Amino acid sequence: MLSEVLLVLSGHESSLFLPGPSTSNATTLITSPHLAEYLHPGEITSLNALADLAYKYKRVKSWSARIQKEGKEAILSETLSNSRKGKGKGKERIDPITSTTPATPNQYLTTLAGSILSILKEYEILIVEVEAKILSLDPALVQDDQGYVPLSALVATFDQWKIPLGSLSTLVDEISGSVEVIEPGKLIDLVEEKRKTGNSRLHEIYTKIYKSLTDLFLVHLITFILYGSTSSTETPSSRSALTQSIGLDVGPDASSPKYRIYRLDDRLIPSSIDKWTRESVLYIGRVSATLKRQNKSLPATLIGSIREEVSSVRGLDELNGFNDAIAKARGGVGEWLWKHILTGSQIIEAIESLSDYFLTRKSDLSLSLLQEIHKLRLDKLVLSNPNSSSSVIREQDLDLALLRASVGTSAENDKFLDSLKFKMEKGPLRAIPTQANAPRSHLSHDDRDQGQEQSHIHKLFSPAVLGTPINLTISISWPLDLFLSPKSTGIYSDIHSYLFALRDTQLRLSNSWVSLTSSHKQIRTSHPFQSVSGDDEIKRLERWCWGLYRIMNWFISELLGHFMDIIDIQHTHLLKKLKLSVTNETTSHGLSGSISRSSLRGSTTATSLGRSANANTTKALDHTPATPRSPLSESHTWKERTARSNRAPPTPNKNERNYLDFLTLRSIHSQHLSFLLEALLLSDPSISSLIRDILETCKSFTALTERWNGALVPISVAEQEQEQDQLLERIDQIHEMDEKLHDQIIEFFSILVDSQNPPAPSEAEGNRSSMDASKSHNFSRTAKINQISKIMNSRQISRNLTGGAGGPEGGGGFSMSMSMSMSVNAAAERHIEQLLLRLDFNGILTKWREHDLYGDGDEHDTGLKSVLARGGLQ
Repeated sequence: MLSEVLLVLSGHESSLFLPGPSTSNATTLITSPHLAEYLHPGEITSLNALADLAYKYKRVKSWSARIQKEGKEAILSETLSNSRKGKGKGKERIDPITSTTPATPNQYLTTLAGSILSILKEYEILIVEVEAKILSLDPALVQDDQGYVPLSALVATFDQWKIPLGSLSTLVDEISGSVEVIEPGKLIDLVEEKRKTGNSRLHEIYTKIYKSLTDLFLVHLITFILYGSTSSTETPSSRSALTQSIGLDVGPDASSPKYRIYRLDDRLIPSSIDKWTRESVLYIGRVSATLKRQNKSLPATLIGSIREEVSSVRGLDELNGFNDAIAKARGGVGEWLWKHILTGSQIIEAIESLSDYFLTRKSDLSLSLLQEIHKLRLDKLVLSNPNSSSSVIREQDLDLALLRASVGTSAENDKFLDSLKFKMEKGPLRAIPTQANAPRSHLSHDDRDQGQEQSHIHKLFSPAVLGTPINLTISISWPLDLFLSPKSTGIYSDIHSYLFALRDTQLRLSNSWVSLTSSHKQIRTSHPFQSVSGDDEIKRLERWCWGLYRIMNWFISELLGHFMDIIDIQHTHLLKKLKLSVTNETTSHGLSGSISRSSLRGSTTATSLGRSANANTTKALDHTPATPRSPLSESHTWKERTARSNRAPPTPNKNERNYLDFLTLRSIHSQHLSFLLEALLLSDPSISSLIRDILETCKSFTALTERWNGALVPISVAEQEQEQDQLLERIDQIHEMDEKLHDQIIEFFSILVDSQNPPAPSEAEGNRSSMDASKSHNFSRTAKINQISKIMNSRQISRNLTGGAGGPEGGGGFSMSMSMSMSVNAAAERHIEQLLLRLDFNGILTKWREHDLYGDGDEHDTGLKSVLARGGLQ
């Protein structure tokens, strides 16, 4: 009887014990009824307790042995399958789960089963020790020399395993109760939750299991962050018994098809790892995976230090040092990247190039490109046969126009041009639209933003030049994509469309002025002293036309000049924030003195293009100018080279040993772009739409003069013919256009003024009642702009305080840095006020606005003054 009980406790079957409560639904073992007839109730209770303990042990051990066996068989099967498939295909990547079923246990489940089996060995040792004591008649168990062993002594001996085996049995039920194999991350969370108990024995057991699972997780973590081991999203490794990878290879990057997009497999990540640590793990693993694809790796010393740091953690939460270990690893990898892969000079060159081409700081190239596009449109869509195959503008034509436009400009030898491409999301532009000319979704801007909606800037200004949406894009390759995200390049493309539309309108106005001047001079030369019929109407038409042109050209020039000043100052300030020094010495030697020879395009020999530095622009960082100067006079001329864009690119300060993390660098760059969107009046769709409407009005005027062949006065009228209808029609058209432009400029000016000086509620109510219903929507726009401006101002101030408080410098250096940063940001926050000074320098817009609001009578003494008078300058 005693030997039978010990065999049952060891997991063997016996006829003395039966499954209970029923054979089909057994949850324990009970004493056989035939045996219970001869036993005392106390003995029955003791035997049932030992039988229940034996049932739980057998269930836990059989499950663990089965899982471990299936795991080993799955690993062997995958290994043999991969070796057979790899013989004929070399290094071809094999699907790690082709030979496995969804129920195949993964490595984590197999490791859990192995840990449980190792824990159960202590129970088995206890059985052997009890048997040895019985055979040796140990008085601790045997009461007399006859070998009598009370059942209560056995129950007391094995009572220490009652709670552990019950908890392990519950764990097995929870794992095996799910239809699919439990995911590794949830498995670690489950064990971690059970480890939080007040029972010291249970805590010790689950700590051993948790340690085995975390050790395996850290091995897989190290293989990803240090060696770049990943798996495909189509063949996830969380269910594989052989291949386990925390990183997933999503596929090629839409903006850079040569490079891949990686993300973490959330099924393998326990919930104790916070979001910031996950981003750091992905950051490090992405670097290692990219290096692996290029047959490179991190340095051995760095790998060794990170492996030792990560392997020494005791848990996967912040209290056990896991977050600190990952943060140190991220800092080490970031510093190595900064020193050896993406150096400061590369970042500066990228930022300079993006500003030159997307922010149109190379104005000579921008205007030359506009001329090439206009010539292309004329040749392809106007002069060619509309039914021929050549009467179509494709993306290749725009790319070729970009290369032709660069000849003779400061961008002629720049290798950066090779990475610039035009995209036409609606396909080729034809002289006669066809049904086949439908939008092509695979070329859309959505691909670059990974399914996000297009911005209102793209929708408003991308069709401005050709009538169909075109946008300039750039292919960013590794390692530049570490800090240039697809969203950032999309913002650059939108800003380029906006500035390109402004420059296109300015160029059309310039061409219109040339045409009108030439025609006017020709008419006055051919009819010097002749008086024609309707001479008053002709003078009125000429006066309105020249006045309308003057207002249009003045408004576009001031707006563009203001924007370019902001771009130049913010660009230089961005370099300062990155702690990179700007070279402001005038260089007279060739390109080799300022740009590496690898930046030259093709095999073109570097010519002597001097890059003179503009001292005034550098001084703008330390002293806020009272009146911003228009860049059109010196660096944004139409035919000459850009002096400001020809500066020598700045180089990193060698004395600085502050290595930026690239996620921090991306954050700084994103803040720079966010402020540019605000300063260029692009953050609010209503203001952007109003600027677009003004540009459309200007282009309508140029199109009207083009239909007139540049002649304000019809030739028939100039020859004293009695045809006055055409002349009157032109007068009506110009008058209507003049009123429309007048209303748009006043609306634009009113929004800017009210955003700086929001009216009090009582005043706003009184003013609202006195205004026309057509202008009542200005207040909603004003309130929105005012709210955005306040938010941006407070955000800029908080950035200054946050950035300054964390600086390592002390004393005078810290005060000087803070003073410079605050002065630049203070000037930047007043960009609307500076624009108002440009537009209303002589107070004419204030008078227009007062006239539109209150009429000519003196009974409305509103106290409106020009912006100069409000500022105490008059």
